[in-house]
Amino acid sequence: MEIKEAVEILEVLANGVDPSSGEKIPQDSSYNNPDSIRALFTCINYIKHPPKRKRKTIEEKQAENLNKGLPRNSGMPWTEDLKKELTNTFKSGMLPKELAGRFERTTGAIISELKKMNLITKEEAEKFILSNRPHPRKYL
Repeated sequence: MEIKEAVEILEVLANGVDPSSGEKIPQDSSYNNPDSIRALFTCINYIKHPPKRKRKTIEEKQAENLNKGLPRNSGMPWTEDLKKELTNTFKSGMLPKELAGRFERTTGAIISELKKMNLITKEEAEKFILSNRPHPRKYL
């Protein structure tokens, strides 16, 4: 069922009509209870006019990242200036793990961006990912 169809059914119910028969709903039905009618119209209004999502500021997103234990800039977009800086620092010999600290992002995000910018191949990315994993402990 599509949302449009569901809303039409809710509107019919809210207006006191049985959607399957088209007959008026009996007065003693729970659908004729004022709270039920208000609830139906509230849901209809919410579906038709959902509240606008408030976009978080950069500062709010960064604070949220830190609260979650993520690097400050996790999930943030890469600006052209940041891409240039990433390119230059990578070409100067800095490894993805070090770049992650510098740019306050995950190592995976750094490797992904380096791949997107064709600074590393898929095979090189895989090597960086493998080298970033913790070594298993050896028990004697």
